[in-house]
Amino acid sequence: KDQHHQSDQMALFQKVVLLAALVLCQFYGRATSQPCLYNYTISSSPTPPLIITQSAPVCLICSDTTNSLWTIDTATTSGISGAPYILYVPTPTTTLIGGATVGCYAPGPNNVISIAVRVAAPVVPQVVTYVNETGTLNLTCSTVLTLSGGIVALFGQSWLAPNGSTISSISTASLPSISRTAAGNYTCVTKLVTNANGVANVTGSTLVVVYYPPTVLSLQPIVYIAQGRSIQLNCTFDGLPAPAVTWTYPNGSVISSWPRFTIQTTSTSSSLTITSLVGGGDNGTYDCTASNFRGMSSNTVQLFVQVPPDPPSNLMVTSVGNSSISLSWTNGSNGFSPFSNVVISYEVDRYPQDDTRSQTFPMGTSATLVGLYPYSNYTIRVRLTNDVGFTSNPTNITTTTLSLRPMAPTITSVVAVNSTQLTIMWISPSINSTTTAPVTSWTVLYSCYSPWNPSSCPSGSITSSSPSSLITGLKKGSSYTFVVFGVNSGGGGDVSLPATNQTLLDPPSIILGLDAAVMTTTSVLLTWSPPSDNGGQNISYYIIQYGILDGSNLINNTNTTTMATQTQILLSGLTENSWYLFFVAASNGYAVGMTSSQIKLLVGYPIKPANVVASGITDTYVNITWQLQSPAGFIDYFILSYRQESSQTWTI
Repeated sequence: KDQHHQSDQMALFQKVVLLAALVLCQFYGRATSQPCLYNYTISSSPTPPLIITQSAPVCLICSDTTNSLWTIDTATTSGISGAPYILYVPTPTTTLIGGATVGCYAPGPNNVISIAVRVAAPVVPQVVTYVNETGTLNLTCSTVLTLSGGIVALFGQSWLAPNGSTISSISTASLPSISRTAAGNYTCVTKLVTNANGVANVTGSTLVVVYYPPTVLSLQPIVYIAQGRSIQLNCTFDGLPAPAVTWTYPNGSVISSWPRFTIQTTSTSSSLTITSLVGGGDNGTYDCTASNFRGMSSNTVQLFVQVPPDPPSNLMVTSVGNSSISLSWTNGSNGFSPFSNVVISYEVDRYPQDDTRSQTFPMGTSATLVGLYPYSNYTIRVRLTNDVGFTSNPTNITTTTLSLRPMAPTITSVVAVNSTQLTIMWISPSINSTTTAPVTSWTVLYSCYSPWNPSSCPSGSITSSSPSSLITGLKKGSSYTFVVFGVNSGGGGDVSLPATNQTLLDPPSIILGLDAAVMTTTSVLLTWSPPSDNGGQNISYYIIQYGILDGSNLINNTNTTTMATQTQILLSGLTENSWYLFFVAASNGYAVGMTSSQIKLLVGYPIKPANVVASGITDTYVNITWQLQSPAGFIDYFILSYRQESSQTWTI
């Protein structure tokens, strides 16, 4: 049907062209110079038949130049004055397929000169040829002209490609493994030859359509867009016949007439428009598939609908100060949009009139709020932001800032109790209960200086729950400097001004190791060791007391002398053969210590024993006994001497 329609259109076009030529010919008369394939003169001599084609007109010229008229068959056309008379054939009013007689004549029955004209029908190839890609394209060219009597000959036929190149020199053409780029108008050229007029070309064309499977050419691979907005996904493709297109939702469902979804498709492209995008729901991979009977092709686009970030997790307080709170957390999903920053809002229970405040931080996983109220309860919310918005349902945490530390107390007194104890008292500072927590304990620090033994006087500290304390275990006679500070939930406070006092001294302890030795009948040497405790101060001197004992062990005629720091003394001028009592005490300048243990000693040489008796005599043994005479004193040992009567040598 399409082929016949095209042929009808061509015939109509030819008629219009020929009509225009006839009008021009009649208008210009013999002066016309219309182009012709060739000129043919009709004369009175025998004229062979003429072969022409409708698409290749010729100019017929009558040799009779007077009063000639043109006639086609029995139809007469008035001539135009002058000669030569020219007629274009075929005329728009004549269809010369198969042949006709054309002549020119003057009036009179025998003045007709005519010629037989045969018209070759145009080549009639296929109007549209369809072939599958990679298949073989076969083309055939044919004509309805009947050749007879050797008057006309078919010189040859050939096929021309769309680019004008010759692909075949015969009436058929075969192109194997045809590709889509080979599609287009292929032209068949038929050459006709007459015995008198040379060559005439007759052409016709066929449109070759190559069917091939579709290919999806372009589809943006990844798309990011905020929720609530609209987006158009575009898919371009190629293929013949024009492919059918389907769009597939991320869950695998084929999209059709859905609310919010609109599909518009042409022969080379398709668009999917989605309105009011839903975060989470519309996320995923969308597939564009183009298909025809030759095959199918698809491509995908990853759609990320951007939403505000998810709330952070693992929110915790890492440190607290009296005006700051440090936090850490784990970031949630960014909602397919890069994080912008962190917004931390907080409320203070103590100051509800301040409402909610916030601080903004660069994106991260930790932050420190500063400029907060001390000793206050805070409710804190952490929100993450991106280009779409900020976290809904933020993560909350509650904590309390530390109290301000206590101010310095005032020491009112430091009193020495004894040689190892001091009592210290102080006044607590005033406290602002809105910023400072109550003092829970007091710390007393002290340092010591002992002029007699600095290295043995260490520093120390004690803790007290009340504003006074008894400091024990101190060094005797040592100077102590004290400071005090309070402690609350915020930590240790300011330190007081220092205060100093000294422990008391003790008397030295008892003298140890007192010993006496008779040096002569009237002198004794006393020796001793220093006391183990000097009472907190170096020994300044020793007091030595001695006297003769009476019968009741009471000291009679007591004598006292002093010794600087030596630990021995020689006492002379004593009464020979008299019992004496000796003792020693140490003094540190503050007090005199306890006296040493007493020593009784008989001054002078011992009195000779009496009543020496030998008894129990055997040939090798004798027992000697004797008696002491008063006052004998302290006897260290006895010396026994003996000799034989015949010998002068004593054995001791």
